[in-house]
Amino acid sequence: MTHGCTVVDLVLSATREEPEQLPLRLCRALCEGLPADGASLAFLTETPYRQLLHATDPLSLRLEELQFLADEGPCVTAAISGKPLLVEDFRRPLTRWPLFETVMTDELEQVGAVHVLPLAFDDKVFGTVELIRHEPVSLEDDASDREMVRQAEAAARAVSRVMLPSFWRLLAHGELPLWKPSDQIDTHWGTTHQASDKLAAHLDISPEEALARLRASAFVTGRPLPEIAREINDTPSGGPSWPSP
Repeated sequence: MTHGCTVVDLVLSATREEPEQLPLRLCRALCEGLPADGASLAFLTETPYRQLLHATDPLSLRLEELQFLADEGPCVTAAISGKPLLVEDFRRPLTRWPLFETVMTDELEQVGAVHVLPLAFDDKVFGTVELIRHEPVSLEDDASDREMVRQAEAAARAVSRVMLPSFWRLLAHGELPLWKPSDQIDTHWGTTHQASDKLAAHLDISPEEALARLRASAFVTGRPLPEIAREINDTPSGGPSWPSP
């Protein structure tokens, strides 16, 4: 942590430059101010329109990808409940999320603990911050871990305050946040949402059902969700690559 600065100070300092890089700077501030080994920031986490805005590292990105595929996991649960969620030991069985546990890969063996913080305004959740630690934590045995939780929740309240003005300015112009995620993030989330919309229009179903069909196809075939989505986007309507009604 920067000497003399709290994590809230770092979060507020991250807002003083151009808004296009805000998610990146907020995630970096959280990792600098907290004992976190990675961070990600997601928007509309529990909806079909979920969008990852930034991930600091490949492990944080992979954790988000698999939760997006399974449509369950710590981020989704925290967003629905509106309450922070700490998985103290991520290496134990995650029986509350059976689909997510099914798609977990060896890559996630490096995750020791996960702390998800809902971002909310007037009790309405509009996103989540997800922090990862390489080692498990123990709130019962370690006072420093309890202090980490307190500081992280204070930082989440600060993130909520600073993100909303940027979001509302974009929304006033009829746009969702365009904070320039990496190519990999855009490929996974952007491509999948585009395919869901195209499939929904072709089959006259809701975007939610279309996204569920894409996820089911990924589960059944074992193919990556973005790969299936790209085929949908590249195939003329009703082509052989489209999931049948």
